[in-house]
Amino acid sequence: MKIGKKISVLYSGITIGLVVITAIIFYICASRYTEDIYYSYLEEKAHALAEEKFSEDELDPVRYHNVVLRRQNSIPTSKELFINIADRDAAVKQLSCYLDSDEIERLFANQVINFKEGQEVGTAFVYYDNTGTFAVLVLSRNPFIDDINRTLLIGLLILVGLAAFVLYLISRLYASRVIDRIDKDYQAEKMFVNNASHEINNPLTAIQGECEVALMMNCQPEEYKTILRRIQQETGRIIVIMKELLQFSHARNGRIDTDNLQWILLSEILERECTDNVQLQIARDFQIKADSELLHIAIHNLVSNAVKYSDGNPVVITIRQPELIIQDRGIGIPDADINRIFQPFYRASNIGSISGRGIGLALAKSIFERMGARITVSSQVDAGTTFKVIFSYTG
Repeated sequence: MKIGKKISVLYSGITIGLVVITAIIFYICASRYTEDIYYSYLEEKAHALAEEKFSEDELDPVRYHNVVLRRQNSIPTSKELFINIADRDAAVKQLSCYLDSDEIERLFANQVINFKEGQEVGTAFVYYDNTGTFAVLVLSRNPFIDDINRTLLIGLLILVGLAAFVLYLISRLYASRVIDRIDKDYQAEKMFVNNASHEINNPLTAIQGECEVALMMNCQPEEYKTILRRIQQETGRIIVIMKELLQFSHARNGRIDTDNLQWILLSEILERECTDNVQLQIARDFQIKADSELLHIAIHNLVSNAVKYSDGNPVVITIRQPELIIQDRGIGIPDADINRIFQPFYRASNIGSISGRGIGLALAKSIFERMGARITVSSQVDAGTTFKVIFSYTG
């Protein structure tokens, strides 16, 4: 599994887990809140029942009628009990059918008791009347809490499902892409450093070898000159490699000075590349806004690459707005290599003894992309290769 996908799955899992935990906490709190509300309504119903039963002779008709209306408009109940607690033992015996001993003691201490009895909920309190003291118990089937909790649970499950789906999409579409791109860039940089070290190490090793030979032997002046010429050649190789690496690094990192951008007629740049073996065809010339030096480097790398592998056949350059086409009839590029030729230091498998460092195409591609252009390649072994640069902004 790619590291981007791993991090995406981990990120999604942690985030979805937090959403689920939040939903569970919210559900528990909401369930308790709705239960508390229902108990308060049930207690209000119990007080209305007690008033209606014991205060009929104490209230005027209007107030009593209001008590009856309040009882009728409150929540439905399944059982209503009024237990005279003058006889404590008899009362405890009746109450023990619904309350435990601790709840009974708290009830006698004038506390309101909320309890559950099977699938029903109830409330109990002590009511004082001029005819005596009574324990009032009211029980309700309570379908409302179950309905509310069920609806709440379904809603939360839908929300969690949608949140999980959205988070997964976000992580796949954005996080995964970003991480994969970072990982790809890291692997490219790692390969770049390894290959650059190898390319520079070869001439340095040759220079070191020549120096050791010169120090170990008593050579004639001409022999020393030969050794120095070899050292000079290898030093020149290092300078060229370092220059190409520096150009490639600047192009990849987007270090293009916008102050140097100017409108350039493409044919003027390409005329510099024309030789007996390079033909220029202008179908429709056009201008592009670019850094002339970088543009020349990119075009020169493409043309020189085509000439190098053309096997002596002519290279044809065609300008047709908004495209630049460079075509050769050389050795071509194998299918297995064509997707990798723009990687730094990569060289196709059929180049044989043709010299090169594998930086030119990578550098050209980086420069063109920084200019907003797109480069494509098509090739057939022993038939030739065609590079096409498509510019986005032309004049």
